[in-house]
Amino acid sequence: MQILYGFSNCTDKTYNRIISERNNAALMPDQKYHGLMIKGLAENGAQVKCISGLPVNRAVTARKLVREPDEQEGNAHYHYITTFNFPVLRQLMILFGTLFSVLKTKKTADTYAIYDCLNLANAYGMALGCRLKKIPAVTIVTDLPDMERQSGTAKNVNNRLFNKADGFILLTEQMNGRVNHRGMPHIVLEGHVDSHAPAPEEVPTYEETEGLKTILYAGSLKKIYGIRALTEGFIQAAVPGSRLHIYGEGDFRKELEELCKNYDNVCYLGVKKNSEIVAEEQKASLLVNPRPSAPEYTKYSFPSKNMEYMVSGTPLLTTHLPGMPDEYIPYVSLIEEENAEGIAKALKLFFSASLSERREKGRAAREFVLKNKSNTVQAKKILDFLSAQVK
Repeated sequence: MQILYGFSNCTDKTYNRIISERNNAALMPDQKYHGLMIKGLAENGAQVKCISGLPVNRAVTARKLVREPDEQEGNAHYHYITTFNFPVLRQLMILFGTLFSVLKTKKTADTYAIYDCLNLANAYGMALGCRLKKIPAVTIVTDLPDMERQSGTAKNVNNRLFNKADGFILLTEQMNGRVNHRGMPHIVLEGHVDSHAPAPEEVPTYEETEGLKTILYAGSLKKIYGIRALTEGFIQAAVPGSRLHIYGEGDFRKELEELCKNYDNVCYLGVKKNSEIVAEEQKASLLVNPRPSAPEYTKYSFPSKNMEYMVSGTPLLTTHLPGMPDEYIPYVSLIEEENAEGIAKALKLFFSASLSERREKGRAAREFVLKNKSNTVQAKKILDFLSAQVK
C-alpha cells in the first residue's frame, strides 16, 4: 500500500537541527505523534511518501528561504516544500507545493492519503490534490481545544476541510459528532507509544539510589491543567521521603518558582528535551496528570503524555478524563476528587502500597500499551481501516 502523508513535520534528525537555535528546544507533541505513526506504517510494509511544509517560521529561523533536501528513512520518503519565510507567502507556497506534489504522485490501485487537519495549508493542498487524482483521503484530528474560541470564518474553513475528507482518524469517539458531518467512516485511536521504547529495568529509580519517592509532572504549566492543585495536594499529603519534580512552561511558572523557595521538596526543573524527560520518568516513583475532567474540551482529547507515562513502566496517577476508555482504568491510579485534597488522598493511598505492588502497576501499564497501543499496532489498524472502509 502507498500512503501519502501530509503534515508539517520532518525526520527527528532534521527537526533537532532546525530547532537547535531556539531557546525552547522541547519536542513538540505533533512531531513525536506523526514521527511514530509514519514509522509504524512503514514497519507494516506501507510505502510512505511524506509531504511537509516543515515546522519553521520567523521565530525559529531568520532564513528567508527555507529549503531542505528530501530524506529517506526505511520505507518512508520525506519531501519538504521549499518556501519563503514570510507568513502569508509561506502558507500559500505550502498549499500549492503540497497540491503539485500530490498531482505528481504515481497513483496505484492501493494509494491512500492521510493528512493532519491542524495544518490548514498542507491539509487543503492534500485534500484538493487527492480530489483531483481520485485518491481516497482521511484526516487525522488530534485536537479541538481552540474550536470553541474560533471566529465564524475560521470554523467555516475547518468545516469545509472536514467535509472534504473520505474518513477520519480520531482520538476519542466524542470527536466524531464534532467533525464528521457527513457520516464518513472513522476509527478511534487514542494515540500510540513507541514499540521500541527502552525497557525500564535498565534504569535504577531514585527510590532505589537515593531513597526518595520522586513524583514527576512534565507538560504544560497552564493553571487550567490542574498544576496548582497538584502542588498544593503534594504539600498537603506530606508523604515521608517524597519530592515533586515539575518540568514545563506556562502561566503557573512564577507561582511555582515562589513555592520552590518555601518547600525544598518541590522542584521546578524547567524545559528539557523529550529524551531527557523520558529518562527522568523512568527514574521516578510516580507520574501524575492532574488535568481536570470537567471542561468540555476533555471529551475531545486524549493526552499523549498519558501514553508516554504508561510506556515508561512508572505508575500513572491521573484524573478520569472523558476521552479515556474504560480499558485503561485497571492500569492507572485515579484521582477521585479533582482538587488539592483529593490529590493528597490519592498520593497517600498510592504510597501506602508496597514498593513491589507499585512496580507491578507500572509494569502492567507498560505491557498493556505496548501490546495494544504501540505505533506498529495502531498503524496496522489504520491500514486495515483504509483498505476495508475508505473508498
